[in-house]
Amino acid sequence: MNTRFLVVVFSVTCLSAQSLAQESLTGTISLRDAMEATLAIHPRLRSYPLRSESLAGEREIANLRPAYQIQASLEDALGTGDLRDFSGAEATFQLSNIVEMGGKRPARVGVVNRRLDVLDAEQRVIELDLLVEVVRRFIDVASAQARIELQAQATALAENTVVLLQPLVAAGQSPQLEVDRANAALLRAEIAEQSAIAALDSARIRLANMWTSSSPLFDDVDSNLLTVGQVQPIDSLLATLDANPDIEIFAAESRLRDAEIVLAESRRQANVQWSAGIRHLKELDDTGLTFGVSMPLFNTSRASGAVRAARANQQEVEIRRVTALNAIEGEIRSLHRQLEQSVSAVSILQEEVIPALEGVQQQVLSAYSVGNYSYLDLISAQQEYLDAQLALIVNASNAHRLRAEIERLSGLALSGPQ
Repeated sequence: MNTRFLVVVFSVTCLSAQSLAQESLTGTISLRDAMEATLAIHPRLRSYPLRSESLAGEREIANLRPAYQIQASLEDALGTGDLRDFSGAEATFQLSNIVEMGGKRPARVGVVNRRLDVLDAEQRVIELDLLVEVVRRFIDVASAQARIELQAQATALAENTVVLLQPLVAAGQSPQLEVDRANAALLRAEIAEQSAIAALDSARIRLANMWTSSSPLFDDVDSNLLTVGQVQPIDSLLATLDANPDIEIFAAESRLRDAEIVLAESRRQANVQWSAGIRHLKELDDTGLTFGVSMPLFNTSRASGAVRAARANQQEVEIRRVTALNAIEGEIRSLHRQLEQSVSAVSILQEEVIPALEGVQQQVLSAYSVGNYSYLDLISAQQEYLDAQLALIVNASNAHRLRAEIERLSGLALSGPQ
């Protein structure tokens, strides 16, 4: 296929996919919607079809047999004396070819095939990196949505406090100073609510940028942010490490090095070049056949360096694989401990802390309305309740981020806040 035509078709396909993805992601979107749109059109993935096509062309070249050659030669012509013209010329026509020995052609094809495997593994790594980033940004949007709801609740509490204080001040039960403080608290709550809205807009833009949209068309994301689930045992997570694309790429690279060793070994056996032709002898006015065979000497020693280099490269891949496995296992153990803490914090906040503080807030509010508690007690109770709600959002968001990182490292399918 013509390369220019392929580039044009690929560009048109990408533009069409981008347009369709942006048009479909409207209203409330799910994590799956965001993932599919990102994989369809993200710029980092656009080069892989072209690189794959390039390697397919290299494989086609590697599979070619040596070309036949035609050689014609003329001797004893255009000289001096009796050889001043073509009267004594002798002409030879030959057909020659190289017979590849040692399986060189399948070895060449095998190397290109293994390079394609490495390319596929690299693409899976990039795809998973992009999906993890989608999950992170999706969590940011979900967290921003929850913060807006919390901040709206804080504004409502501030408004209720102002309404509660006004008759108390009018009756002389509370000083005017407390109303002024309550009004100032209301203004701060409204400012914080506007800041939360701006943060959500920013998070939406960052998420939409994953499918190359600078102006998000969706309104919000559908997620159960505060549902964090259970923590998987560490042993089950470590058991799936080989499925991690970062480790799979070492397996693909190891197979490539094996193929390179086979190719280097095949070069130990020299190729045979043969030729056959017709030679016309002018002096005898006769024609005869010519045959020839040639083979380079000492080919084994010439190929030994390539074999040593290929084997060293293969061993180096294994060392890097073991090093990567060790680093990934350590990172998973560290993240797993943090995840346990976050999930535990979410559970305690949801089941014990927030219900208790909600009750305290109601009791203080009732007691304050009859003059049994001070304004400071009321504000403190409200703030403690709001702080606990914020801590719940922070810990739940952190739990989802940690789980996404663990799933990325352990090779599990990404779940996210579904």
